[in-house]
Amino acid sequence: MKLRENPARKALAFLAAVAAFAATAIMGWYQLANYDALWSPDYNGGDGYSILYLEQIDEGNIVRLLDLYGQRDAGVELALYQEREIARLEQKLSAENTNLRWQLLALEEEGQQGQDEGQYQQRTVLHGNTQQRLPDQALGVYWTRYDTDEDWAQINPSGNPLELVLWLDPDFPVADQYQQAFQSLDQWREDRELLLAGTIVCAVLGVILTAYLCAAVGHRPGREGIYLNWFHRVPADLLLLLLGTGVAISLSMAWEIARFYTYTDLSMSGQLVFIGLLTAACAGLCLGGLLTVAVRCKAHTLWRSTLVWRACAWLWRLCRQAVRSVSLVWKAVVAGLAYVLFTILNFNSSGGLWLLVSGAAIAFLGLWAFHWKKIRAGAQQIIGGNPEHHIDTRYMPGDLKRHADELNNLGQAISTAVEDRMRSEHFKAELITNVSHDLKTPLTSIINYVDLLKKEHIDNPKAMEYIEVLARKSQRLKKLTEDLVEASKASTGSLTVTLERLDLGQLLDQASAEWLDRLEAKGLSLVHTLPAEPVWVLADGRHLWRVLDNLLSNCAKYALEGTRIYLGLQTYTDSAAFSLKNISREELNIPAQRLLERFVRGDESRTAEGSGLGLSIAQSLTELQHGRFEISIDGDLFKATVTLPRAPAPQGGPDALEDQGEEAGAGQEG
Repeated sequence: MKLRENPARKALAFLAAVAAFAATAIMGWYQLANYDALWSPDYNGGDGYSILYLEQIDEGNIVRLLDLYGQRDAGVELALYQEREIARLEQKLSAENTNLRWQLLALEEEGQQGQDEGQYQQRTVLHGNTQQRLPDQALGVYWTRYDTDEDWAQINPSGNPLELVLWLDPDFPVADQYQQAFQSLDQWREDRELLLAGTIVCAVLGVILTAYLCAAVGHRPGREGIYLNWFHRVPADLLLLLLGTGVAISLSMAWEIARFYTYTDLSMSGQLVFIGLLTAACAGLCLGGLLTVAVRCKAHTLWRSTLVWRACAWLWRLCRQAVRSVSLVWKAVVAGLAYVLFTILNFNSSGGLWLLVSGAAIAFLGLWAFHWKKIRAGAQQIIGGNPEHHIDTRYMPGDLKRHADELNNLGQAISTAVEDRMRSEHFKAELITNVSHDLKTPLTSIINYVDLLKKEHIDNPKAMEYIEVLARKSQRLKKLTEDLVEASKASTGSLTVTLERLDLGQLLDQASAEWLDRLEAKGLSLVHTLPAEPVWVLADGRHLWRVLDNLLSNCAKYALEGTRIYLGLQTYTDSAAFSLKNISREELNIPAQRLLERFVRGDESRTAEGSGLGLSIAQSLTELQHGRFEISIDGDLFKATVTLPRAPAPQGGPDALEDQGEEAGAGQEG
């Protein structure tokens, strides 16, 4: 089983991809939540999330203490709770209880000078003109402007603003929140590279698994092509909207939790797990949306499966049906009236828009005429015997395109009908050939044994009569099988045709002479009217002789005794035609064309000789020579006409004429 068709592997890969992306997100959240720009080596005054937060809280306590000091120094009698608050704050902010150090400084005019790695030295003037310097190895400094009131301004007569400066003792002698936060941050720094590597590995693994799933989605064991289940048949825009809503909700919930998570609060590890679950749900939704987009792209149904596409397609079908219901004449009338109205409305304008619309109308009419010419040429191709010709319908207007499609369908129908007819004729010819071949062998044996019986001295007259009947019927059956084979070959065009110049008048004269005795024996007289000069036609002598032989044989079998047979020859500009007329012995109450069908005879009793194949063979042989075979019936008068193309007269005088006569005779003998 192919790897991409294994459903168990694809399900496992999906779960692994979701887990990989969830792990990537969790480790990323953890690193971002614990990144404190205040303590990074590239400190540039950024915002910290943890220690800075603690300092901001203590800053408020210091400001409150300074306010209480100011009230007391100003002679305000403090309440008991305020005295207790001063004692509490002094104890909380004392060096024995916290690692935070602070000073209230009045900065000199020259301002402050900064050093690298967050260490700052400031020469300051404290109250009472006491100069003091901050520790050189302070772990970090945080300062803020302290807005004084009038009482402080009296204590600080210089008028310079006061700055509250905070820093941490780098030795962390006190076990407080600052020490715990620094230890947690230090631990995070040690694990930072490992977390970063794990994040990259999980992300790469998720991308690889996603690529595999995108390649494998839509493939099922034992199925060809792309398979779309119910999930992939939901409208794409609706599905992506639902998935996007789920992702947005998951991300917002994760952010609300993660924004408050820091390394200072280890009790929030349960919330980190919840963030992981939300992230996994978000990854699953995103991956599901990506896979359904991938499989729809493979099946070429992404755009077509949207509600927007379906609505637009419905509106398009509605408009197209409304336009199609209007006839082409009314479309032309409405378009013409619209153009006239547009011209009238723009009569006094500058004409730019009118020229643009007129140019578009002319271009459309030119395109219409071009495609109409293409349709006419295609129709001529189909009518001319090329039904497989296909009219290119690209960029055609709707009405012309429908007309061209109908012509293409007509040509295809003609091709199919011709193929079916040719296949049927081929099967018929093959059947006749096989049957005739199977009959020929036993028939030859019968004829040979009848000949042997004739040579025997049989005194019984009755037996000799039976032998004669056998001989006559076997010869008739032999002739029938030969006619069947020849009719089959003639109708399918399997016979070899050698067209040459022949004197049709001479050939008719020779045929008349050969059949004269047999016709007179039937009580028939032959009257022929032939021109004195040669009539040259382009034909195959052997096949043309067979046509004449079949026609004269037909007269001998079916003509009324004591009547005349008329044989005439007429010449035209590019053709010559000979006709044979006789009076039928039987009533000819059938259509003339039906006599050209196989096994159809003039006598319905079928008592006369003949197989009903003579006229069919004559027609096929004539058409093989590019001629035309026609029959007509007028009462009992039967007329057959054979038309052949004329050939130019030979050059060279009597010798050439004699040579042509010999060629015609050779064709007759063949």
